[in-house]
Amino acid sequence: MTQNYVSVVFDRKKKANTNKSGKGKIELYIRLNRECRKYLTIGECTLIFATGASAKYLGLADETKYAGMGVSACATCDGFFYRKKVVAVVGGGDTACEEAVYLSHLAKHVYMLVRRDELRASNIMQERVNNTENITILYNTQAEGLYGENGVEGANIVKFKGTDKETREQLPIDGFFLAIGHKPNADLLAGQVELDEHGYIVTKPYTAETNIPGLYAAGDVADPRYRQAITAAASGCRAAIDAKNYILMNNL
Repeated sequence: MTQNYVSVVFDRKKKANTNKSGKGKIELYIRLNRECRKYLTIGECTLIFATGASAKYLGLADETKYAGMGVSACATCDGFFYRKKVVAVVGGGDTACEEAVYLSHLAKHVYMLVRRDELRASNIMQERVNNTENITILYNTQAEGLYGENGVEGANIVKFKGTDKETREQLPIDGFFLAIGHKPNADLLAGQVELDEHGYIVTKPYTAETNIPGLYAAGDVADPRYRQAITAAASGCRAAIDAKNYILMNNL
């Protein structure tokens, strides 16, 4: 039996048109089962945009090779698997510090690989990291690869890259956590729906509403702060309620 699916493609030619009320509207191209094709106009129907956000990676081939075998971009998701083990966190911002502190309660030891000679995190987060005994910050350090037979057993790191102090060594670890940010999957909406400076969809306070009537956003694509499965699920429920109310109020 053929599996049903729906794909949505924004009409780049029409982009954000203007209806009689002066409010923007978006036309979508809907494809169902490769057969049924039609245009829908947001405002005459509703759409919940919940495409999530993708973790940023270093671009190393080993990140793909060891995916699910020691490489992770979510400490709260996978930290439990590294209880009493040694892990490394890549990054020097608030997110990296938060991940490192969280992992410090589970792992035997946590290394932070920081490319610069200082942390970019807020003072309070830096203080928490510096006051945690089992966290070691390796400044001016970058990962160039990973090694291991059936999973991550260590990282190939370089210190003071591009300087006369440059050195390379192997750092034995069991887990490699990326904490260098996320990219919201909202490129499809660029230029049509209001996005913040980081590319996240902007919603009206206490709702899932965007600046386009009938278009709602839920989950990580509109959440630069929490990025947790439970909060994404809750926002999906809110979006569904908002969409239902829009349909009822507009007799769609």
